[in-house]
Amino acid sequence: LVDAHVHLYPCFDRGGFLQAAAEHARVAGAVLPWLLFTETARDFAFRALAEDPPAGWVAERHPDKRTLTLTSTAGQQVMVTAGRQIQTVEGLELLALGSDELIPDGTPLREAFRLALAAQALPVVPWGFGKWVGRRGRILAAFLASPDAHQLFLGDNGGRPWFWPTPRMFAKVDTAGRRVLPGSDPLPFPAHQARAGSYGLLIDAPVDHDRPFEQLVSHLINKSFPASSFGQLAGGLTFLRDQATMQMIKRTRR
Repeated sequence: LVDAHVHLYPCFDRGGFLQAAAEHARVAGAVLPWLLFTETARDFAFRALAEDPPAGWVAERHPDKRTLTLTSTAGQQVMVTAGRQIQTVEGLELLALGSDELIPDGTPLREAFRLALAAQALPVVPWGFGKWVGRRGRILAAFLASPDAHQLFLGDNGGRPWFWPTPRMFAKVDTAGRRVLPGSDPLPFPAHQARAGSYGLLIDAPVDHDRPFEQLVSHLINKSFPASSFGQLAGGLTFLRDQATMQMIKRTRR
């Protein structure tokens, strides 16, 4: 079960976060949850998990140095791959899946995209409430029409309300032969620590121990490789509550 947009915030209980991911995988009928981190410039949870896993868990770093397998004393396993989230100067987000290299916030979208590729990351622009309309929507549409677009992916978000129309840009990348990558995108308040693994893709394939992320990318970029979606979009009340809470957090940070 691959969740392609995951945050592990300081307000989360790390053990509970991992347990929740394992439980979502069990419900989905998957053997293993695989969380692709998308950390902000303020967060270093991947490094912390590698160096100091939560009580009751041990961490094994794979030879690719960008992926961990965490195993609990009860035998549960959760895979985690490093990744970064960049706030571009245009007001869009870019995810660099598979890289722990910092790309400064405020970097232009095309430059952040280039730097993500240079770091051998998978670049993804995730859906966000209000971020794909107006000026920002036109910027993203122009990028998707550019020669570089074949290397850019779009991401869906489990926090998107179910009644919201499916973004038209999803159809563009689908027609171009690329997947839309779904992820849970937990928000920075404690109730969201159980979201990791709740929205993603189910992939039936063994894991390459030495180069797991490289192998996963080969499956993700090959749209003919079978994968099915898992999870549900947010209900209306959940969406409104989450948006209101985020606005309160933003005002507190000012």
